[in-house]
Amino acid sequence: MTVKSSLTKAYKILQDAKVSEPEKSADFLMRQVLGWDKAQLIAHSSHKLTNSQEEQFRQFIERRGKHEPVWYITGYIEFYGLDLEVNQNVLIPRPETELLVEQVVNNIKQLTKNKKDLRILELGTGSGAISLALAKKVKNKKLKVKIFTSDISEKALNIAKENAKRLGFKEEIEFRQGDLTEPWRGEKFDFIVANLPYIPHEEMKTLALDIHHWEPRIALDGGKAGLEIYERLLEQACDHLNVNYQMFLEIGIGQGKVIRNLTAKYLPGSQVEIKRDYSDIDRIAIIKNG
Repeated sequence: MTVKSSLTKAYKILQDAKVSEPEKSADFLMRQVLGWDKAQLIAHSSHKLTNSQEEQFRQFIERRGKHEPVWYITGYIEFYGLDLEVNQNVLIPRPETELLVEQVVNNIKQLTKNKKDLRILELGTGSGAISLALAKKVKNKKLKVKIFTSDISEKALNIAKENAKRLGFKEEIEFRQGDLTEPWRGEKFDFIVANLPYIPHEEMKTLALDIHHWEPRIALDGGKAGLEIYERLLEQACDHLNVNYQMFLEIGIGQGKVIRNLTAKYLPGSQVEIKRDYSDIDRIAIIKNG
């Protein structure tokens, strides 16, 4: 069977299964089977698949037809120029989270001009995407930064550790398991970074099947109002922040005002800046002492 005929059949299967972006999904999975880029897929549509390639593609499409995300099917995703291993134990890193990384990096550059050694803590690391992206940037720029990271899920933390080892950042990051700041008792940091669950509990059932049925609920469900876990973090944060601290939190639609109110309650006197993403949605809260 040729690439074109295999894709035509796959499109129909995924359309009938009401999978989101069926053609894009099938094209992506075919490229993974063949090791091709988009241009090659277009230019060589008459290429005949081997029996093993046909079988692998069939299995991929069968899984996608059950709404399994393509990233779980292939087992990896690119984030900030890094190929990260992912599975059902970790949230799939989103492009908007790269905006969070950029905000942290920009502030690191400013503070390390004074040659200060910075301590950065990331909470709820999942696949390790944020910490690894920061480690990459820090290593390339030879900045004086130490990164610490944790997750409540042992399975997620194991994925993060494996990604760090495979990508060569094992020595740059210290990993611990536990809920929020619990693993870091008695320790203080200059930056705290987090992409914690922020979807209101009642909205969970409205999510696409790709997310609702496959991605870990513990990484998505933010409780009744969506920010219950962030409120716990802000309540705990004062015991773990150095004097000139900064916090970087990924948030969701319309949550900027709530974050401002929670910050005023638990970290009075702090400044709060809300950054919007490319869709003009509240996305990043930057909290600074001062």
